[in-house]
Amino acid sequence: MAILIKAIQRANPRDKDAPKKWYAVQNSTGLVPETKVAELIADETTLNPSEALMSIRQLRKIIQRLMADGHSVKLGDWGTFYPSLNSSGKVKKEDLKATDINCVNINFQPGEELKAAMQKVDFVWIDKLVEGKTNAGGGSGEDDRPVIE
Repeated sequence: MAILIKAIQRANPRDKDAPKKWYAVQNSTGLVPETKVAELIADETTLNPSEALMSIRQLRKIIQRLMADGHSVKLGDWGTFYPSLNSSGKVKKEDLKATDINCVNINFQPGEELKAAMQKVDFVWIDKLVEGKTNAGGGSGEDDRPVIE
């Protein structure tokens, strides 16, 4: 398993005269629907796919309810979901009304375990895959990258 990456050249928005630089960016390999996630959970547990799907949907419902009540929801070392607001500013406190809230955002703060796991992922350059090479990594030389199995 690896994250596919490609090189993109970008200008510095603060300094239009600065030379463009190359940055590594992720290339998504697709969106996994909750039914597929339920199948994967069923493969790893004693739940069948329908039970796993029901659990996912119930978790979503409970998280929505708790956040609508103003709670943050911590799911172990996975991370925390929490609501935040975007509102119009007013000069005087007494002029601020609930109708000045433009939207409620949903935020996710990953836990330490999830952050650590993501730091261990491998990377594969898309252009190398197209050329038929399957080396991973991000070093400057061709030979310093481990081969993906």
